[in-house]
Amino acid sequence: MEKKKIPMLLLCLLIVAIFYFTPAPMGLEENSWHFLGLFIAVIMAVILQVMPLGAVCLIAIAIVAITGITTPQSSIRETQIKTLQTIVMQDQSNSHKAAMDKAIQEVSLAALVEANTQKGLKAEVEAITSSSLHKDLQITELSKLYTKKTSATQNKKLLAESKIKALNELALKIMPQKQIDEKVNNAISKLKSKTGIKDALSGFSNSLIWLIVVSIIVARGVIKTGLGERLAYYFISIFGKKTLGIAYSIVFSETVLAPVTPSNTARAGAIINPIVQAISRSFKSTPEDGTQGKIGTYLSLVNFQANPISSAMFITATAPNPLVVDLVAQATNMDIHLSWAQWALGMFLPGIAAMLVMPLVIYFLAPPEIKSTPNASEFAKGKLKELGSMKRSEKIMLGVFLLLLALWAGALGLLFGISLDATTVALFGLSLVLLSGVLTFGEVLAEKAAWNTLIWFSALVMMATMLGKLGVTQFLAEQLGILASIMGLGEISIMFFLAIAFLYAHYFFASTTAHISAMFFVFYSAGLALGAPPLLYAFIMITAGNVMMALTHYATGTAPVIFGTNYVSLKKWWGVGFVISVVDMIVMISVGLLWWKVLGFY
Repeated sequence: MEKKKIPMLLLCLLIVAIFYFTPAPMGLEENSWHFLGLFIAVIMAVILQVMPLGAVCLIAIAIVAITGITTPQSSIRETQIKTLQTIVMQDQSNSHKAAMDKAIQEVSLAALVEANTQKGLKAEVEAITSSSLHKDLQITELSKLYTKKTSATQNKKLLAESKIKALNELALKIMPQKQIDEKVNNAISKLKSKTGIKDALSGFSNSLIWLIVVSIIVARGVIKTGLGERLAYYFISIFGKKTLGIAYSIVFSETVLAPVTPSNTARAGAIINPIVQAISRSFKSTPEDGTQGKIGTYLSLVNFQANPISSAMFITATAPNPLVVDLVAQATNMDIHLSWAQWALGMFLPGIAAMLVMPLVIYFLAPPEIKSTPNASEFAKGKLKELGSMKRSEKIMLGVFLLLLALWAGALGLLFGISLDATTVALFGLSLVLLSGVLTFGEVLAEKAAWNTLIWFSALVMMATMLGKLGVTQFLAEQLGILASIMGLGEISIMFFLAIAFLYAHYFFASTTAHISAMFFVFYSAGLALGAPPLLYAFIMITAGNVMMALTHYATGTAPVIFGTNYVSLKKWWGVGFVISVVDMIVMISVGLLWWKVLGFY
């Protein structure tokens, strides 16, 4: 590590220390709080470029594996209980079991009485304990009381700790505390070791990540064969008089492909991205030569930023959209069940407006050095003549390209009722490329960008998933709902507050599916409970749920594919991403409010 990076590393370590030494807020377990600190520190290390991205993420994977920090506290307490029960019930006698059950009952009851009394519920506690209810029922009623005052997590924690206390007292009659602690700590250590390595490597089994990796490799075939160059010249011959014209051809392609390409990663990453790279290279704009600013940076940003907008326009434009439909239906008790046509009708005009504005904004934020290319069209036509007829490798690559497009669009499903996962399709395409000799396995191994992406994206997806598993995302969403209620926001303002909070929470996610699965229902339900119009709020959340993909280089599967080409620096990517997220929301919501009113959505 460079010496100048050490202060930045110390800052990241300070973040971890702050979270480790400050108590976890009520409703969140200590290890969940510590993991949030680790996640923030990792993201900060990525932003500050303390080390190469892959190196930071490998270290994060190692930390998770070594510490077992992702092991839920509930699992640890359950392990403690099972270990203590094994000690107490060594002879499996009924008398020991009866004594154990009685001790647990008495300690649990006493703990709940004390906890509820401390919460100012003395009268309610006395009413329950002085009743004729059996002690087990008294425990149930006191648990309900304590849960209402705190949370279900706190109640489960209290009961588990009470059980541990009771069992430990019984175990002391059998062996000394030191020996008990050794047995319990050994069991916990084994649990953490097993859970830690399993969770640490879990991201590598994510099919979306492999779709990204394979897409990068297949894209190499498009470039190697010259097919990308040929297609690039064709696009330039039609739209090449201005750089903006090329940008709008990308936007047009995204919009046309979106309804029939359920994988936004396949659409922008495997279909359009190779063409964008080839166009850039035809203008001698490459990251290897340090000339990416000529035109490549601008076109790459347009390529990526068109993707979230097109994804918002159709249910079938990205995988999480059908999940949103189901969550909206559940939250409204099936009163609202969006159809394909209703979604497309509602989002088409806001999407088109954003598509028209976005290239102009990026033109200002990342202006290409090559702005006007009056002779590009004639030049491209001349180059096409020089290229002559298509080579065998080009024809094979084009065939694979069109086959992948058709399969990603669901052609097998329409014709034969056969469904294939997008990653399965990508692997099939890569197999054809290898079998035909278009790419060799050596070239696959040499595709460093793909394998680097596999490492860092797997780590970030793993950490984002663990935030959900440990209840951090649920906790943050609930706190935002409480804050919105305290602020006294009205029906309209609450929608925007929650939608914006939902959108920018995506900085903590490396998967739109994970984010929507973890938080959409909570945020949408919180808005409905505070009086937000259901259908209008659904479309606002749909907008936010797709625009959030614009933010980071790990925000969605498309991001690492395009970022991995090295045409855009990390700083530029994040800066443009934030500005475009604001612009997209303003344009799409402003146009949407008028359009949705005309459609009678509110």
